[in-house]
Amino acid sequence: MVGMPLVLLLIFGYGIRLSVNNISAELVGQDSTVVRVALAQHDHFDVRLSVATNEAAARHDLRVGKVAIAVLVGPTGLPTGVLVDGSDAFVAQNSLEYLRSFNASAGAGALRVQVLYNPTLRSADFMVPAEVGMIMLWVGTVATAIGVVREREQGTLEQLMMTPIRKLELMVGKILPYSVLTLLIAVVITALGLALFAVPLRGNPFELLLFAVPYLVAALSIGLLVSTVAQNQRQAMQTAAFILLPQVLLSGALFPLSAIPWGIRWVSQLLPLTYFTPITRGVFLKGLGFSELWPQVSVLCAMAVVFTSLAAMFFKTRLD
Repeated sequence: MVGMPLVLLLIFGYGIRLSVNNISAELVGQDSTVVRVALAQHDHFDVRLSVATNEAAARHDLRVGKVAIAVLVGPTGLPTGVLVDGSDAFVAQNSLEYLRSFNASAGAGALRVQVLYNPTLRSADFMVPAEVGMIMLWVGTVATAIGVVREREQGTLEQLMMTPIRKLELMVGKILPYSVLTLLIAVVITALGLALFAVPLRGNPFELLLFAVPYLVAALSIGLLVSTVAQNQRQAMQTAAFILLPQVLLSGALFPLSAIPWGIRWVSQLLPLTYFTPITRGVFLKGLGFSELWPQVSVLCAMAVVFTSLAAMFFKTRLD
């Protein structure tokens, strides 16, 4: 009761900003020195050495998430247009605002703006893919934690321990039903998002389902870990919320990672939702597959192994 308000106070007061800094930008054009120097003096952009040889290369970098914007530089050395990744509407809106302000101060005239993947910057297209991951995380973690604690309160686990079943088999048996339930809920949420909000699904839905498996295993393992420390169902719910709320707020699902200070952004790298959110948005809005998303999928697989091993160890210790 005391810890959660303090954590939320720190997250909203220090960890989340409404203005986005260090927006990853790419320049397209042979003579881009003037724009590079000007943007380097602007706190909101981070161009570094990122220069695309042509517009097609810039579009590829935007598609795979390497950069958030690509500034097209004309022969005069001034910006003539900009390509924006609209899959993250928050960053896209801030980018356009900053660029228009920058362009006006530079006297370069009107910019030709093209927003990719979410041209109208609809909030539904941005939020529904992220909500799939958030709902899976919430249902998988809370349902597993409460379900296992309830069975321990009712004495069911002790009765099962009197049978020849092994503890690892018992753990798998407790996780499997919640896995099926959570996947079914994810399918329903996806179908509703497509039907009610007309959110595009440009990628392969079966690949998305496959990518969800390691993420789901990690979420269920977190729920099993919660059940090992909770004494009753109410405590299981409070502990799960204590873990889930910071994960939702710091993962990039609601607020972009670039709006989180480096001092606590490292926490985001430990959260499964941080890696699943770009997967869902990439499949829904960009039509990405394993060839582009393998880094996030690989991290989720590693997290699933680690969290499952920890859950098995603590679960067996608690039963002993």
